[in-house]
Amino acid sequence: MQLNRFDLNLLIALDALLHEKNVTRAAERVFVSQPAMSAALQKLREYFNDQLLVRVGRDMELTPRGLSLVEPVREALLRIQATLGTQPSFDPGTVRRTFTLIVSADAVLRVMPTVFRRITKEAPGIQCHVEHFSETTLSRLEYGDADLYLGLNSLRLFGLRAFPETLRIIDLRAVRWVAAVSRDHPTVEDTITEEQYLALPHIFGWPSGHTLPLEELVRRLTNADIDVRATTQGLLEIPFLLEGTELIATLPEHLASMLAKLAPIKIMPLPFNTPETREVVIWHKRNEPDPGHAWLREIIIEAAREI
Repeated sequence: MQLNRFDLNLLIALDALLHEKNVTRAAERVFVSQPAMSAALQKLREYFNDQLLVRVGRDMELTPRGLSLVEPVREALLRIQATLGTQPSFDPGTVRRTFTLIVSADAVLRVMPTVFRRITKEAPGIQCHVEHFSETTLSRLEYGDADLYLGLNSLRLFGLRAFPETLRIIDLRAVRWVAAVSRDHPTVEDTITEEQYLALPHIFGWPSGHTLPLEELVRRLTNADIDVRATTQGLLEIPFLLEGTELIATLPEHLASMLAKLAPIKIMPLPFNTPETREVVIWHKRNEPDPGHAWLREIIIEAAREI
């Protein structure tokens, strides 16, 4: 690429067009008018000598050249942003900044109250947006739409054989799973057999944003064929939905123990061995030199390990 012939401001428009695949939505994404975005697209087409976006039926699709630009353009913008945004020093007491954190339900209850106490005390200008886990969690870290993930390391959950080399991972602790039922369950006493577990109707946390069929997600997480009768988008509400039913749920032990103080449930060990699951913190390597990011992730790691 000959930079003297390319307006680097067009990178922002190009990134928006490649991801939205729609001129109007791309314009809205970067807060410019539709005619301005159309003009940018024409300049980009001339420079790359390629249409980049073409109409297929009622939709717009990327050309092969457009597809090849998606990740390099996004990565270039993120690196520029990180370079310009990184300060040689970081004062949490004066900085104004927003972080997006993707946090498991268990860690929301167990870790985040301690994190928020420190942030509100030490860094009043920092905002944190906490989101639930979804199928797009790792891609959001890759594309810079989220800063950090605190949750399970299950590759099966992500449908991967290995984590991308662009991500940094810190191991925190083992996560133990338990079964939970209503305190007045008609057939389950203080323990449960594997036969009972498999025969009972289950309520299952099915995160929003998952495109996998429910049956496949259940198989990945439980490695068993269970009878799912109800789903929720998270885990926090499940203990409150068990009361007076024959439903059973599989939950992280710490989360179940905390919510058993509020919901009429009883918890017990699972009647079979499960693959080891661990809680981890994951972020993209581009954030390594950012002192603000390092400050926040150290707070999170310290809080998680203390508990």
